[in-house]
Order: sequence, then structure tokens, then C-alpha cells
Amino acid sequence: MRNLARGCRQRCVRRRKSTRKIMGRIRLAGLFLALSLLAGCAVVQKPIPASTKLFDDRTSTVAVAVQKLPEPNHSMIGAQGILDYAINKANAQAIVERLQRQDFSVVKALPQEFAKGLESRQIKVVLVPEPLDMEQLKKFTEGSGDGVAEMDYRPLAKQYGADRLLLVAPRWLGTARQYYGFMPLGAPEGYVSLVGQLIDLRTNRLQWYEPVRVNTPVTGEWDEAPEYANLMKSVDESTQAAVSRLRAAFFMEQVTKAATAGVSAAPVVR
Repeated sequence: MRNLARGCRQRCVRRRKSTRKIMGRIRLAGLFLALSLLAGCAVVQKPIPASTKLFDDRTSTVAVAVQKLPEPNHSMIGAQGILDYAINKANAQAIVERLQRQDFSVVKALPQEFAKGLESRQIKVVLVPEPLDMEQLKKFTEGSGDGVAEMDYRPLAKQYGADRLLLVAPRWLGTARQYYGFMPLGAPEGYVSLVGQLIDLRTNRLQWYEPVRVNTPVTGEWDEAPEYANLMKSVDESTQAAVSRLRAAFFMEQVTKAATAGVSAAPVVR
């Protein structure tokens, strides 16, 4: 009996040690993830508002382009452990699959709207026909900090015969939801994040920089798989509002009420 009891105690000790090792690894992985996210957010470009000076130079040519669109996705915001994240991701898979069929063509077509606005101000425009693939560009290493573009866009000057680049950069297309652990803190919402940049192709400096983040609450029932009609409507409203806001910011125009109706302040999404 004593040997049996001793064996049980030893097994219990081994289990506790194994559990502590696993928990330690999970905490360490979480720490590394947090540090990597902080490192990725270390440099934040402040907005550079548009001014009438941007349209005074009618001798230079502006190339207008959109960055390659990211895959539509569901952003999970809030305090979550590794296991929580895995559970939340699995539960949102049906939403992600539906987002793959959502129409974001209005974002892809935004350069055409910018081009029309520039041409109406007698500015020479080159419309870049295909979305820019950022993987084909290098990091800008001759300077950094506020007012300098992260990527080196200067080679595009010769490629498109342009002096400046007006670039639409979609950062997030889809939905977002707040969580605490594996518990949702509310319904998912439509979420779209765009960044507009005007870059001097001689110096790689930013002449205009505008981040736009829009999330739109769902009206009515959201959990209507597989089509999620009301949720996708909020995604469409976020998309339209983000596009309208970005264009209005560049041309210093008033945003219409339709572009702000039903839109709430957007959370910061990585």
C-alpha cells in the first residue's frame, strides 16, 4: 500500500511539473506575440491633411493606383489567450467564408474617382491599370520617421512617367468583433480600413497621408448563416463610407450624410 501511495504521489508531481511547463510555454508564446505586435506598431505615421497647395502644381504628373487588396477577414479584438483565439477563429470561420464572396470592387475602383477629380483640376494623371503588389517594392532605407513613406516608391517614377504617386492602401476589409477570452462582447460589425497617400517620387516623402477606419453596427439580426445578409449589409455600408471619407479628405470636400449614417467610431485593429 505504501508503494502504491508513493507511486501515486510521484505521478501527481510529474503531472504538476508537466502542467507548469505547458503553461509557461503558453505564457512565453503570448509574451513573444505581444512584443511582436508592439514592435510592429512602434512607428505610427500621423495624418498629413490635404491643402490647396497639392493642386497648385499643374506641370507634374500624378500616378494614381490602388494597393493589392487584402483577403477579406474577421478581426478579433480584445484580451484573448492562444486557446481563446483558436476557439474564436473557428467560430468565425463561416463569416470569413462568406466574406470571400463580398463585393469590394468600389475600393478597387477608387483610383478612377481620384483620377477624375485631379483631371477636373487640370492636373496630368496616369492611371495605373493593375493593383500594386507591395512585395515587389523594397523598404525605404535612406530615411525614416514622420513624413516618410515606409516603402521605396521612387522606381515607379520612371515606370509610369510620374512625379508623384497617389496611392489607396486597403488595410482591412471585412468584419470586427470584441472579445474577452472566448466570450464575445457584442455582435460583429462591418469593418473597413483604408489609407490614402500622396508621395513625392523624387524624395519618397509624404505630401498627404490619411487613415480612415469605419465600423458599422448591424441593424437587425446578424447571425443568419450562411449568407449573413444584415452583417454583409453593414460591411457594405462601412466600405462605402470609408471610400467616401477618403475621397473627401483628399479633395477637402464635405462628407455626405449617407456616408456617416449608422457608422460608429472604429476600434484600432492591427
